[in-house]
Amino acid sequence: MKCPSCGKSCPRPAEEVLSEMAEMYMACPACPPDPHLDKARLLGDLPLEVKRCSSCKKAPLDGVMLDCLRILAELGLRDKGDSLRSVGSPLLAIGYPLAFPPRLGHRRLLISGERLNEEAAQEILARVPEVKGIILGRDLAGVTRAAPRENLLLAGCDLRGDVVQSLFGELVIYKSQSKLHIEFPRESAPKMRILEEALLSAKATEVADGLCGPGTLGLMSILGGAKRVVLNDIWLPAVENVMLNLEANRSLLGLVEIERLEHPQSDIGSEPVLVGKAHGSCEVEVYHGDLARLFSRAKPADICLIDPFPGESYKDLEKACRACRKVIIV
Repeated sequence: MKCPSCGKSCPRPAEEVLSEMAEMYMACPACPPDPHLDKARLLGDLPLEVKRCSSCKKAPLDGVMLDCLRILAELGLRDKGDSLRSVGSPLLAIGYPLAFPPRLGHRRLLISGERLNEEAAQEILARVPEVKGIILGRDLAGVTRAAPRENLLLAGCDLRGDVVQSLFGELVIYKSQSKLHIEFPRESAPKMRILEEALLSAKATEVADGLCGPGTLGLMSILGGAKRVVLNDIWLPAVENVMLNLEANRSLLGLVEIERLEHPQSDIGSEPVLVGKAHGSCEVEVYHGDLARLFSRAKPADICLIDPFPGESYKDLEKACRACRKVIIV
């Protein structure tokens, strides 16, 4: 599997990731206690550094963020009046609910923040081994029906994965995080509860995920017993992530063959284009296009899931999906 961001092999099969979850962010017996730094405490009052464990070499999250803050201060992008929180949002390279502060190994963290530049991002990557990528956060990334919104990857790689849990099982969903909006995985995820209820009560065998993003709901529907799943998104980076996630979760989903059919050139889709198919326990179709036109090309499903972009009206899309037996707003 090739990463759509860096072209390397950083995405790994989901079963490998899941097998390592218990140890991924754990401290070893030799690790010193977590520093529990106050995120609002100003740089001038913070310690000079937080040392890494001499045994496992992992660093506490607060220590990594402190290193980044001091580099930003060296370059004049922060000063003694800035706090640890000013660095940005720390995003685990593999995210799942944790009951403890994580210990970070090599390239286990992405940072999305403001007041950053390429020089600082390159310096952080060179000097802080736990950081995988730096994103200049400018907006809520994704696409509305009007225009795309992207953040800027300043250095490194922005691919990260979330472990998504449901009654049906677990999947690892990879995202090009500068191009898709951030959703933190939670043990009690409202969208997943809606999906579970829909699949269990409607006894649906065919599911369309009309605004699929990286494919979370549609792919989880396969674990929920769907025999045909249609995934569609107007935003090409999301569709590319869907194709990656089919491959990453191939074994868990029981997929025998994955075919790539088209390579769209435009980031914003219009007439639906069938980008890929997968076969096995479920027949999967992946489209790039406007949901309002999807069912002129794809066969309607038992249920159509619509997970609209935050703040966007979905009434027109709901009408466009009425060829399906039931439309569910997630």
